[in-house]
Amino acid sequence: MLAVPIQALFGQLLIGLINGSFYALLSLGLAIIFGLLNVINFCHGALYMLGAFVAWFLLEKAGIGYWPALILAPLAVGLIGVLIERALLRRISSLDPLYGLLLTFGLALILQGCSATGSDPRACRTRCRPNCWVGRRWGSCSCPTIASG
Repeated sequence: MLAVPIQALFGQLLIGLINGSFYALLSLGLAIIFGLLNVINFCHGALYMLGAFVAWFLLEKAGIGYWPALILAPLAVGLIGVLIERALLRRISSLDPLYGLLLTFGLALILQGCSATGSDPRACRTRCRPNCWVGRRWGSCSCPTIASG
């Protein structure tokens, strides 16, 4: 009989509870949004990503401080969300909810495709060692993903 350490058992239980909680929150969020708005919104993740890019732009390129960027980034993404709702989602609100799902999924793909990490796998430094990125060029890296790309 194989003896399993109690720490491994509790670790697996904790990971299971975390994953289950994540899935429960995800399904509750989709159910509440669909129940209230009659739109299955798959664009949330892409809008969060857009908020991160806006915050990074405000911090690095615009020279705005951390706290003002922390306030302005959600406001900017909220304004983009309002524009999406007014320009696109209102037009299809009387149609089948499947159209809203397809529209928001397409918007998510467009936003991810316009981002650096969505269009170029070499831009994601997690695919290889972090020290492969040298300045603004790829240095001598033995990562097969980057070497072949």
